[in-house]
Amino acid sequence: MKENRENKPVLKYLAVLLSLVLTGCGTIGLAQESTFESAYENGKEEEPAAPAYTSASRGVLISINTEDRSFVIHRTAEGDDIVLNYTGATVVQDQYESPLTMEQLSAGEILDVTYDSESGRAGDIAISGDAFCYEGLSRCRIDEGKGTLETGSETLHISNQTRVFSEGREIGINEILNLDTVTVRGIGHDVSSIVIEKGHGYLSLKDADALLGGWIEVGQAVISQITQEMLLTVPEGSYQVRLTAGDVDETREVTIKRNEENVLDLGDIELKVPVNGQVSLVISPSTATVRIDDVTVNAAYAVRLPFGIHQITASADGYDTVSEYFEVTGENTRVKLTLGRAAEEDTVSGNSTKEEETPAHTVTIKAPEDVEVYQDNLYMGISPVTYDKTVGTHTISLRKSGYQTKSYQIEVTDDDRDLVYSFPDLEKNINENTDASNTVSGNSVKNQTGSTVSGNTNTVSGNETTARQGTA
Repeated sequence: MKENRENKPVLKYLAVLLSLVLTGCGTIGLAQESTFESAYENGKEEEPAAPAYTSASRGVLISINTEDRSFVIHRTAEGDDIVLNYTGATVVQDQYESPLTMEQLSAGEILDVTYDSESGRAGDIAISGDAFCYEGLSRCRIDEGKGTLETGSETLHISNQTRVFSEGREIGINEILNLDTVTVRGIGHDVSSIVIEKGHGYLSLKDADALLGGWIEVGQAVISQITQEMLLTVPEGSYQVRLTAGDVDETREVTIKRNEENVLDLGDIELKVPVNGQVSLVISPSTATVRIDDVTVNAAYAVRLPFGIHQITASADGYDTVSEYFEVTGENTRVKLTLGRAAEEDTVSGNSTKEEETPAHTVTIKAPEDVEVYQDNLYMGISPVTYDKTVGTHTISLRKSGYQTKSYQIEVTDDDRDLVYSFPDLEKNINENTDASNTVSGNSVKNQTGSTVSGNTNTVSGNETTARQGTA
């Protein structure tokens, strides 16, 4: 009986231990199953948790790199550029919350972006619903000094935060000409970006001696008197060009491409027996009113006059009027007149005094050096070059063989100061040994090989437009 009582505690211990083992295994199995199901339901089976998009910014889209799936925005508030990455999980929308792809966005868009500041990964990208967008604006007046952009009906504010784009590339704001067509975006009255939708190219004349003093009309875009050296800045597009001088009335067709030059070859125009000649006028001051044979002329341009004797009269406020006779005997005649200051009698202690002559103020194009300089289509010389200052909005074009022609817009005010401008160096053509050129005077196009022509040029001659590539 005693032996049985001693074995009972051992049996009881074994029974409890077995119970605990069996119960414990069941609990572990259920816990593992529960954890697996929870992980599966919450999408944690393969992919780690997404980052928290705790940063948000508004900015101008600068560029997109589809190869490494990144983009650059200029953050308006912070005033800096940042690079962010996008993935297939990044949500891209327009201002109406409709889905977009990154490829549908373009430089100059104003975006609202959320992102993880540590990884640089974008979560949401949307065209800002607070932004204004004015498309198809032309003849905008931009004044960097005042920080204004006038659309004609509204005055907006520009600053060093305003970004400017042409064909997806950033450019300077002074490279916008008032003949360009632009899209303007911003917030409130502040301009964030300007995109040139329709830019400008160039048109020059070759063998135009028969038409000097006549007129060239490029559609409705440009009307100018024909001079010996001229470079017309023209909005890109296709035009009918009308050329008139004396008995000549010719029409050509040209297509102007952005930042490219077309050379209009007029050598096929028949020269008639000359009965008149070209007269170049050099008048000081340049503000003088000039009349030839009682007809007012623009002294900035050459005129054609019949052979014989003519009378020229020049007058200006504060100057003595000068009248002289000259004779036109050949193809080229040069007439130079310098007006003297008119004497003003002032009674000072019985003495008469003469008003001191005020020298004319000038504009100097200092840099880049050794380039052709044109102001408002007229040739001014090779830089560095200095010429008389005239108040107003002017287009400065810089041209050099083998380099891309560039134009800038300047505002000249009546501030009794000489002005000196230095512009960036011209960029070489993409292929230094090749200049794309078209010779225009007809309606068809063909390809041929020829000699090097300055800049990116197109020459037009005969009755066909020739796309010509030359070697250095």
